[in-house]
Amino acid sequence: MGPKEDRYNIRVLDRAISILSVLSDGKPRTLMELSEAVELNSSTTFRLLSSLASHSYVERDEQTGKYALGLACLELARAYQMNHYLRRAALPELEALRDETGETIHLAVLDRMDVVYLEKLHGLHAIGLMSSQVGARLLAYCTGLGKVLLAYIDPERIRSHHEQAGFIRFTDTTITDVEVLLAELAAIREQGYALDRGEHEPDVRCIAAPIQDAQGKVIAALSIAGPASRMEPIENNPARIDRILQSAQDISSRLGYRPTPDSRSKQPRTNSHAKNHQPA
Repeated sequence: MGPKEDRYNIRVLDRAISILSVLSDGKPRTLMELSEAVELNSSTTFRLLSSLASHSYVERDEQTGKYALGLACLELARAYQMNHYLRRAALPELEALRDETGETIHLAVLDRMDVVYLEKLHGLHAIGLMSSQVGARLLAYCTGLGKVLLAYIDPERIRSHHEQAGFIRFTDTTITDVEVLLAELAAIREQGYALDRGEHEPDVRCIAAPIQDAQGKVIAALSIAGPASRMEPIENNPARIDRILQSAQDISSRLGYRPTPDSRSKQPRTNSHAKNHQPA
């Protein structure tokens, strides 16, 4: 955030939002744990928590003394989900894709270098544990959704970020080298879709495709995800790849994207200035 935006920030709101952000991972915390996480003294943190609790944005478990997000957060999340233009446009196609493939379908956006899930439609077959959930964040470089979104932002932003932040290895197939990641993103731009070869969860495979807005900018992605036993061979599955590309095109059309004859053979344009999921 630049200095011009900083002058309009209200410190107490920034601090309260920091507390909510810490609790957004779903893990309840004590007063002291929250104080340490937001780097405030316990008395200030307690006053903020009391204000948030009075409006039901946090709640305190009387037995454990730990704080968690309250019902007001659920109400906000539900309102956001119900009214979000992208989800409304995408949901009919997501449901059709789920019903046709029987697998789990995701809709996600990029926020900085994280992928954030806007929708998850559970598959019609058992899959076991899959960590994705609506509202959850995952590091973008180790998911199909994240990689297809990273493919359309400035490669130098990606290089700079990972040279500082590094990588976490989740499985044997997780990408942990920035040059390897950039090469894969270039391939994704060329082919128009991304694959997750068990890079975050070893038994999960997915195919992801980009969604474009009326200006042709990639603003979201959708994916088909399932267990390796049903999704393999993932790299040689033209029927499913073609199907998800068609779904992405249909959603893009709902959002106002109209490809010209020349653009039909080209991939979506790179958005070097994207910082979040909202269209410019």
